[in-house]
Amino acid sequence: MSEPLYELVLYAHILSAIAWVGGAFFLHLLSMRVGRSADLEEVPRLGRHIAWFGMRYFLPISVTVFVAGLIMVASRWSFSQAWISIAMLLWIVSVLIGAVYIGPKSKRAAELFETEGAASPAARSMSSRLMLVSRIDIAMFFVVVALMVYKPGAG
Repeated sequence: MSEPLYELVLYAHILSAIAWVGGAFFLHLLSMRVGRSADLEEVPRLGRHIAWFGMRYFLPISVTVFVAGLIMVASRWSFSQAWISIAMLLWIVSVLIGAVYIGPKSKRAAELFETEGAASPAARSMSSRLMLVSRIDIAMFFVVVALMVYKPGAG
């Protein structure tokens, strides 16, 4: 792959990673703020927004990060390097957490809020669990970013 093309793919990879990790971090901070709000209606609205953004923003942007990363690894790096293997594994885990847990549970919590009301104990409990899983997911993002920056063992 030519240097200008590699640089373009790298740029797309970095921009997508910024959008993905930054977006997830922002949503987490917003969720913390909304969770402390006196307005009980804010939590259900946020859950609906998170479910919507999960499929329409976070899933496509995470695929862009992954595809650009695959192209770069295939052209300049090696899939056998530990930092790449670990980053890919964490990416897969994060996508699964988002697609299988965070997205559907956010939607389910929003539905519970709609049927049981903004003070629903079940929906609020589910929202708290979502926050915990979100914290774990964001921690994984930070590990992946560190792996990309430091490339341990790349020599």
